[in-house]
Amino acid sequence: MKIFRHIVALLSVVLTVLPSCSKVEPKDVVFEEKEKTLLLYFASHNNLYMDAASNISKIIKGYVPSDGNIVLYCNNFDLSTKQMKDTLPLLVNISRNKKGDVQIDTIYKFPYINSCTKNQMKSVLNITKTICPARHYGMVLWSHGTGWLPQGYYKTHAFTSSDEKMMYSNQRSRFPAPPGGVDPYAHMVKSFGSELGVEMSVFDIQEALGETHFDFIAMDACFMGGVEIAYQLKDYCDYFIGSAAEILTDSYPYDTVIEKMFNDDYIGVSQAIYDYYNAQSGEYRSVTIATVKCSELEAVADEAKALFEDYRDDIPSVDPTTVQRFFRYDDHWFYDLKDFLDNLCGTSETVAFTSALSKAVIAKYTTGRMITLDIDPAKFCGLSTYIPDDSETELITYYQKYAWNDAVKMIVPPTSD
Repeated sequence: MKIFRHIVALLSVVLTVLPSCSKVEPKDVVFEEKEKTLLLYFASHNNLYMDAASNISKIIKGYVPSDGNIVLYCNNFDLSTKQMKDTLPLLVNISRNKKGDVQIDTIYKFPYINSCTKNQMKSVLNITKTICPARHYGMVLWSHGTGWLPQGYYKTHAFTSSDEKMMYSNQRSRFPAPPGGVDPYAHMVKSFGSELGVEMSVFDIQEALGETHFDFIAMDACFMGGVEIAYQLKDYCDYFIGSAAEILTDSYPYDTVIEKMFNDDYIGVSQAIYDYYNAQSGEYRSVTIATVKCSELEAVADEAKALFEDYRDDIPSVDPTTVQRFFRYDDHWFYDLKDFLDNLCGTSETVAFTSALSKAVIAKYTTGRMITLDIDPAKFCGLSTYIPDDSETELITYYQKYAWNDAVKMIVPPTSD
């Protein structure tokens, strides 16, 4: 889910950046190996396409390294109108030639295929590494997002951007529903991806990444800054960047953050995202963002496991309304990880966990709100988590697939007598 804010002014210099062309075979365009290739994967064949075009304009007018490639996987946009020319996705490379001039090349045009599938993401990665090889890689995933939830679950169990009230079946509705069943701010916000009803699970992303290791993976999508996501991807990247709450459709300030991504300043990436939103006013002064050092997540899991061993049976007694949440209305699947454990165990018991978490979450920022939701900076640890509810049998079963749950044993299958 993303929240719409259309940017009217677009640079005339970028109007022909994504030209129509016949299919470009990888063998025809081969680039020399550079220091880093940054792949920005825009799954934007949905209601976010105009925002994708605005974001791409920011990328093009921003930083372009002399020893790196910026590769965009995106739809074929006419940036002057922010409309899609057709539904055939492209790979576009932005780089500097030997003279130092910025050059923009369409290096591959795919036949139509749904972007929210593991096979397409795998194909994009393989072609990118073949045509734009590098010693290091970074990746940004841009689209809708529904955190760790099963594919399609959010659409059927939450109040979303639909004009009609979604059916809501959960019995634990302790938080308010939107007025008339319609979220009045849904036009502002963005399982990763959504295209023609198809979504990717985090397990699909994991399989698509294969053996590729990234310096960082950033999730420019709503609710993807959960410990479940970060832990699942920890062996695929050195740093993970994401939002525990929603992300506005302005997205990241790509005209400033890409330079930091190339310079390995991942703390600075989160700082720049925060600075951009903190300078806004009204509902648009809304962000949560964090940078996680993945090598430290194992220690976080070890400490969490020790706590759950002692307090697992007390989870049903935790009152979710007392825990910092990251959702508006009653989409109650995303709570602050540390605040949940503090409520469950008591702060005196979470000292070792807090210490381990502080080494893993190396940067965390919030403006103190997400549209109408208050977020207490003192309770914001940078990562969200699920608070189990035994009545949500589908989620309880699905959650046990995650490596995080396997490591910490928050939810354990019932033992047979």
